[in-house]
Amino acid sequence: MKNGHVDRGRMMFKKFRAALLLAFAFFSSSAVKATEAVPVPLPQLPATFAAILPCANCEGIETRITLRADGTFFSQQIYLGEPKPNQASDLGRWVMSHYGNVLIIQGQQSEPRYFRVKQPDTLEMLDLEARTIFSDLNYKLTRSAEVDPLDLKLFPLKGLYRYYADAGRFTECASGLEFPVLTMGDNAKLEQAYLKLRDEPGQALLATLYAQLKPAPAMEGNQMVPSVTPLRFEDIAQANCSPALFSAKLTDQFWTLVQLRGKPVVLPESGRAPGLMFHSENERLSGSGGCNQLVGTYSVDKNLIQTRMIAATRMACLQPGDVDDELIATLTQVKSWNILGQRMELYDQLGRLLLRFEAR
Repeated sequence: MKNGHVDRGRMMFKKFRAALLLAFAFFSSSAVKATEAVPVPLPQLPATFAAILPCANCEGIETRITLRADGTFFSQQIYLGEPKPNQASDLGRWVMSHYGNVLIIQGQQSEPRYFRVKQPDTLEMLDLEARTIFSDLNYKLTRSAEVDPLDLKLFPLKGLYRYYADAGRFTECASGLEFPVLTMGDNAKLEQAYLKLRDEPGQALLATLYAQLKPAPAMEGNQMVPSVTPLRFEDIAQANCSPALFSAKLTDQFWTLVQLRGKPVVLPESGRAPGLMFHSENERLSGSGGCNQLVGTYSVDKNLIQTRMIAATRMACLQPGDVDDELIATLTQVKSWNILGQRMELYDQLGRLLLRFEAR
């Protein structure tokens, strides 16, 4: 009986190896069609978009979002009818979806927020799934005649702090913007904590502040430049910023599967995570359902995509999060795709969401 199991195992391996060879022989030598550059339907930046948006527990949220041409944004919200402090500010980055004119913004401490660019002068707020909000209430922001100046109070303000040449510099995490640090407020505590913790001059350390960002005179000349005033020092550590928002590419990026047919996917603490990679060379597709390896091909035509599975290993899988069979079956129904920042979605022919992945 034991030899029979061994023989069947060898036979399965030989069949899988033959299927792999067939798959790679099937791959075309032509290069995959390059995905087009993500269009930005927002001329004349910087621009401030404003509206009073609905609020569940207040009279409305006076919202102002300023988009800059360098891919950064800042925002201010006032919760009308609420006692002070009733304001919230944010700073971070923005990107466009590959299709559908969806604007994605992500700040310091928030999840991504989504807006559809209806016209160059109008943004429509979407829900947390980047879907249209069907309501009689107003969710549209319109371009203001004037651009708001960068003048924010932020807590927490996290960024990489350096002190060298008798001056402090602060690179904010979510936006990547760098600012001089003014010798005001809690600057002395920040500087002392940095000098005590650093290993070498000019080393970047992760600092947390309650701070104000506003223009101030530059150290040289009479130019006004955005600067950090550390109103209150909180913490400093030998650590780095978390990755900031970026627009991922479809190809040559491992996409971790996080949602399958509306259900969250359990990711393993160790071992192979379920996901896919669309290789730019020879339209090759590879991946895993959490246990077995998958190989195949794909083709892309703008927002349309078709996958063809060629072979998969057939190991017995008992770990939570193994979704091999369901993933393969679902891929056969995929007709279109989109990328929203670091999130990829695959849809069926009716535009219904089938699979959601994250670039990690």
